[in-house]
Amino acid sequence: MGTVSALAWGTAVAARRAARVVAALLAAHVSAARLAAHVIAARRAAHVIAARLAAHVIAARLAAHVIAARLAAHVIAALLATSLVAAPVAEAAPRDLAVAGLLADLEKMVEVQQSLGWTIDRYELDEIMSPALMSVCSATAEARAAALAALDRRIVELGGPVEEAFRRRGGDLDEVADLLFATRVRALLAEAMRRASGAGGAPAECPFWLRPSPAFRGRETDAYRTTLNLEGGGIAVLEGAGGRVLPGAGGSARLLLGRGIDERWTFLAGGEFGGTAQLEQTETKTRFPISFVAALPMVLRYHARTWHYEGELASLAYFTQDDLRVSPGLRAGALVGVSSLRMRGIMPWAGLGIAVEHVIETHRRPAQWNLKGGARVGFDWDF
Repeated sequence: MGTVSALAWGTAVAARRAARVVAALLAAHVSAARLAAHVIAARRAAHVIAARLAAHVIAARLAAHVIAARLAAHVIAALLATSLVAAPVAEAAPRDLAVAGLLADLEKMVEVQQSLGWTIDRYELDEIMSPALMSVCSATAEARAAALAALDRRIVELGGPVEEAFRRRGGDLDEVADLLFATRVRALLAEAMRRASGAGGAPAECPFWLRPSPAFRGRETDAYRTTLNLEGGGIAVLEGAGGRVLPGAGGSARLLLGRGIDERWTFLAGGEFGGTAQLEQTETKTRFPISFVAALPMVLRYHARTWHYEGELASLAYFTQDDLRVSPGLRAGALVGVSSLRMRGIMPWAGLGIAVEHVIETHRRPAQWNLKGGARVGFDWDF
C-alpha cells in the first residue's frame, strides 16, 4: 500500500504540474492572440491613416489642377480678348510678308555698307546694287511699291526730309541717325526699282531667269525657310571638380538645322562634338588630360539686321581620355554675332559666346562645373 500511495501521490503532483503547464500555454496563446489582434488593429489604423492622407494629397492635387485650369482659362480669355481687340487693326493693315522680307534685305545691305564707312551716296549705293537688285527683282511690282510707301511713311514719322531735320537739330548727325538710315534704305530701293524696270530708256537689269514672285520672303534672312548651319571655333575653359579648378583650351564643331520663324527669330537644333586639354600640374609632373563633350544643343536666335543674339540650352555627355565612361550634363549659353550678306546662298558670320556646363554626379565621377568662352564662326546655308 505504501508503494501504491507513493505512486498515487507522484501521479497527482505530475498532473498538477501538467495542468499548470497547460494553463501557462493557454495563457501564452491568449496573450499572443491579443497581441496579434492589437497588431492587426494597428495595421488597420495605419491603413486608414494612409488612406486619409492619400485622400488629402489627391484633394490637394485636384485643387492645384483646378487652380491651374482656372489660371489657364483666364490667360486664354485674356489672349482671346487681345485678339478680338487687335482683329480690326489686323484686318485694316495686314502684314505683307513679301514687303517685310524686301525691307529686311535692304536694311541689312545698308547697315553692312554703313559699317564700312558711308561717304558719297551714289558710290555707296553702287557697291550694294547687285544684291539689292537680286531682292528687288524677286519681289512683285506691288510689293516694291508698298515697301517704298512704307519707307516714305517712316521718314515722315522720323521728322524728314533728313536735310531739314539735320539743320533743325543743330547739324548733329547722331541726332538724325535713324532718319538718315531710313533715307538711305529708300534711296537704295528707289534706285534698284528704277534699274529693275528699265526706266528712262535704259535696259532692265534684272536677270532673265529671275522672276518676281508673290511668295518672295527675302534673301538675307532665315524667314520662313529651313537652313543648314555649320559652326565651329576655339574655346577657353575652366573645369572645376573635387575642389580643384583646371584651365584648358580646345575647340568644338556643330551641325544645326534651322527654321526661320519670321524675319527676326530662328530656331536651331542639332549635334555638337568638342574636346579640350586641361593643364594639370603637380609637384612631380605636368599633365594635359583631355576631356570630350558631345551635346544636343537647342538655340533660339534673334536677328537685328547684321547682328544676332542667341540663347542656348543643351543636354550633353561628358567623358575623358582616361575614363571613357559617360556622365550626363546640361549647358546654358549665350552668343553675340555679326553676319555679312549671302554669297551663293551661304551667309557667313562670326561671334563671341560664353557657356556654363554642369556635369551631374554619378558613381563614375563627382559633379563638375565648366565655364567656357571663345570665338565661333558659322555658315548659314539656305538650301
